[in-house]
Amino acid sequence: MSEQRMAGKALACPKATKDVHENTKNRDWTIREFGYGPINPDTPDEKFWGDKADLWDTDIETAKTARCGNCAAFDQTARVMLCIQNGINVQGPTDPERITSAANLGYCQLFHFKCAGARTCDAWVHGGPITDKPQSRDASGETNEMREIIGQLHDASNKHKNQAVRLTSLMEGMRQ
Repeated sequence: MSEQRMAGKALACPKATKDVHENTKNRDWTIREFGYGPINPDTPDEKFWGDKADLWDTDIETAKTARCGNCAAFDQTARVMLCIQNGINVQGPTDPERITSAANLGYCQLFHFKCAGARTCDAWVHGGPITDKPQSRDASGETNEMREIIGQLHDASNKHKNQAVRLTSLMEGMRQ
């Protein structure tokens, strides 16, 4: 693929930011496969958070600190936020900025859907969100984010180890 074509693709809005059917398909898959939720982050959901605490071998209060809004895959760059806002209710009057702000929306770079910052999923990765602000690096320097995520998934429960293998296979298929 030519550099010009790759640059154009990198700047294109993700399909799920402008296609509600694509977004919903990807979100629903993430609910089933990676426990995205809870359905309403403003209400207590002890079962949901209890399941997350069990998965991560921690207490419920600590599990509740792992939210999409502070996940390393949660993209709130200006470009992506503009994509999301431009894709909201394109057929009628609305205030997309109000909607994105109220829901603390971002874009999940792992599962390709518009994501609410107050929710979480089993693939949560410390270190987010992705913004336009420069990020500091630790002494080890830059790391390949996808490899880091795969490594963390491999360390997760047996159910999620199979998902890490599938993700690795998908990535290898993309390189070919």
